[in-house]
Parts: sequence; C-alpha cells; structure tokens
Amino acid sequence: MEILYVLMSAVAAGAGVFAFLKYGKRWVSVSDLPEDVVLKAANERMASKMAEADAEVAKIKEDADNRARQVRREMVEQEDLLVQREKKINERSRLLDNKAEELEKGKDELKGMQKGIETSRTKLKEQLEKISGLTKDEAKKKLMEEVEEDMKNYEATLIRKAEKSAEEQAEDRAKNILVETMQRVATDYVGETTTTSVKVEDEKVKGRIIGKEGRNIRAFEKATGVDVIVDESPNTIGLSSFDPLRREIARVALLKLMGDGRIHPGFIEEVIQKAKNEVAIEIKKNGEILADESDWPGMDMGLLKLVGKMKYRTSYGQSLMGHTIEMMRIGAALAAELKADVALVKKACLLHDVGKVLTHKLDIPHHHISGQIARKYGLDEKLVNAIESHHGDITPTSVEAIIVAVADAISGARPGARKDSYEQYVKRIEGIENAAKEVGGERINEVFAIRAGREVRVIVDPIAISDDEAKVMAKKIAENIEKTQNYPGNIEISVIREFRATELAK
Repeated sequence: MEILYVLMSAVAAGAGVFAFLKYGKRWVSVSDLPEDVVLKAANERMASKMAEADAEVAKIKEDADNRARQVRREMVEQEDLLVQREKKINERSRLLDNKAEELEKGKDELKGMQKGIETSRTKLKEQLEKISGLTKDEAKKKLMEEVEEDMKNYEATLIRKAEKSAEEQAEDRAKNILVETMQRVATDYVGETTTTSVKVEDEKVKGRIIGKEGRNIRAFEKATGVDVIVDESPNTIGLSSFDPLRREIARVALLKLMGDGRIHPGFIEEVIQKAKNEVAIEIKKNGEILADESDWPGMDMGLLKLVGKMKYRTSYGQSLMGHTIEMMRIGAALAAELKADVALVKKACLLHDVGKVLTHKLDIPHHHISGQIARKYGLDEKLVNAIESHHGDITPTSVEAIIVAVADAISGARPGARKDSYEQYVKRIEGIENAAKEVGGERINEVFAIRAGREVRVIVDPIAISDDEAKVMAKKIAENIEKTQNYPGNIEISVIREFRATELAK
C-alpha cells in the first residue's frame, strides 16, 4: 500500500504539472486544483502507459516466437544433412572394408604365385645345369665373355662410323665457316698501281712545274724520288714510283706548289719537307685506325707509326693496310667460331706483315722481321709465334697461330686480290735500289729508281766522296746491277754529288 501510495502521488504530481500547463489561460499551481481532477488525470495517464506496455510486450513475444520457429526449422534442416552424410560415410566405410578384404586375398595369392615361381625357377636352373654341363657361375662367366666380345665389336663399329661422320661433318663445317667468314667480311678490291695522277686545270701550271729548261721538274724528281710525267694527258700530271709513300709525299707537295704558285728549286724543297711532315701525321692517323680496328688501345707510339706506314706499302698489288684490315676481320670471325682468343688473333693479324714496311732495310723474310718487331716491343711469345709462323717455315704453337695463317691465305687467295706481275715489278725496282746501296754503303744518302726502273739516281755525301769517286761509283753500281738483277732494256745510273751550305739569319 505504501508503494502504491507513493506511485499514485508521483502520478498525481505529474498530472498536476500537466494540468498546470493546460488549465485555461492561467498559470495555476497543482495544489490549487481539486483532488478529484488530479486523480482522474493520473488514472488516465497510467492507463495509457499500461496499454503501451502491453502492446510492446505482445510485439516482443511475437518476434520471439517467430525467431524460435526459424531456429527450429534450421535445426531440422541441419539434422537432415547430418543424417545424409552419416549414410554416405557408412557406405564408403563398407566399400573400403570390402576393398581391404580383396587386397588381402590378392596379397595371399601373389605370395603363393611367388613361391610357385621360385620353385619352378629352381627346377629350371637344375635342368639347365644338367643339360649344359655348366654350373651357374660358369654359365654366367661364359655369357659375360660373349656379351663383352659382342660389345667390343659393336663399339668398334660405332667408333668407325662416328669417326667417318665426324670427318665428313668437320670438313663440311670447316667449309661453311670459311665461306660464311669470307661472305661476312668480303671487301671491294682496288688494285694499287705505280702511278698517281694529279689534275691540272691550266696548262700554264704545267709550264711553271717544268720550269726553265726543266730545272723545277728535275729538282722535284730529285727531292722526291718519283718520276713526273707531264706529256701523257693535257689535264693531268702523273707521278710514277714503285714506292707508294714517295708518291704520296710527291702528290701532297705538288698540290701545295700548284696552290701557292711559287715554283722554284728552293721553295720546292721547303714544300716537300712540309709534305713529309703532313704525311707523317697521316701515318699516325692510319696507325690509330688500325689500332682501333684491332681493339688495341694504348699501343706503343713507335709501333703505331710503324703500322701506319702499311697504307703506303703493297703486297702483290694489294694494299697492305686493306689486306691487314680484311685479315683482322676474317681472323676475328674464325676465332669466334672456333672459341679461340679473338683479341690475340686480331693483334697477330695486325702485325703479321708489318715487317714488309722494313724489307727494303733488312734482307730477311718479312714475317721474321715482324716477329723481331713484336719482340722488340715486349709482346707475349704466344702472340709473336702467331705473327711469324703464318708462312709455315716456323711451327705454329697455338690454334690462334693457325687461324692467322688461314686468314692470310683467305685474304690473299680471293679472286682479284693480288697481282703477281705487279709484285715482281716492285721486287725488281727494290732489287735495283738495293744493288746501288750495296756499292755505295754509308756514302750514299738516297737512292731512287725512277722511270719504271730505267733510271737510278744516287745522291751521295759530297764530303765523303769526290767527283772522280762519284764517276767510279756509277760504273761499279752499273756492273753490280748487271750481275745481280734481271731487267728489260737498259738502266741509266746517275750519281749526284752536290754540296750545300745553309745558314739561318736571325
């Protein structure tokens, strides 16, 4: 009762507040309202709240019933799935048990069959031993001997077939390598001649080059060692010499003289000296080209200049520089195919004919000179052997040396690469010059064979020899050439003794 009284009081208080808010147009305190009004309002308020509570309870109960029904339905479904899975498991278990029983039966049968086989095998061995008169070990030994003999015969047959096939394939492979190499590095061949032509735009220039009574042309020929041809073509001047280096110096000097216009003996010598300096620079550039082609950075400068002179030497009419570049490419291709040392092969190809640059100074085969040059510059002995063994008189000691020899043969054997007649001509000219040098020795400053070898001009030291001795020397040179050289027609020997006093005014 006490609790109910308190509740009723609270409701009354609430209703009083409500009445206070809604009662007429005046603000009235709850204590001012009649008690029956307050109780009525409280009862109505309570009834409304109880109705709402009953509705909420009914809704909650309904939701709980729906959820319970759903849970029961899901449980029934899960039970059905479990029952089905249990049935499948039981079925599989039954099948596995049957398979296990079958395997056990099969295993027992196999054991019985093995026992029977072993028994039969033992009986057969005994019968075979009785029939053959051999024990097991004796029969095994005999069989092994027969098999070994058959294998030896078979192996020998296979080896012979393999050797024959290898020889055939090796020959075909070698041919293919050589053909592919030549096709990859084949270069156009331009035959070297003994004449260089210089174009002249004005006939008056020819007259100035000839000079009064031919003094300019004689001074030019004397200083360069080339034969100047002015009558063959109206617009060109020919420079003839077997030595390409001399021809190049003469060509550069002649172009300078024609461009300057001052042509007289004193200026000719000055220009020729400048031409020699320019050609020396060109020789260095040629050496750098060859060093770059051979992948040889840091080559010694002396060796670089020596290989640069190869542009002005020939081998059977073939440019020595062109032949060397072609040979380096062929050798590199062959070395790469054969898994050899490509760098060593390229260096050996570069230097294999460098001795030809000095053959006019040393009377030994050029490849021996090449080997001496390589040793002089401290190159590896394996490289030296590859350089000097390419003509077969020195035994090659490595596959790289053989590759160098093959590359040299390929480059020289190409159709049109060389001209034997031209090489013979060069050798004849060189022989004539060397014959003159043999007589004069150190007293000779320069020897020039000009006019295709029909004239030899020998410039001697004017202090070391007198006029009379010069005349005697000319006769001795002529006699030596007659004894040692073969040549068509006659050769005119001119020994030139000229004294010059030079001083510099400062």
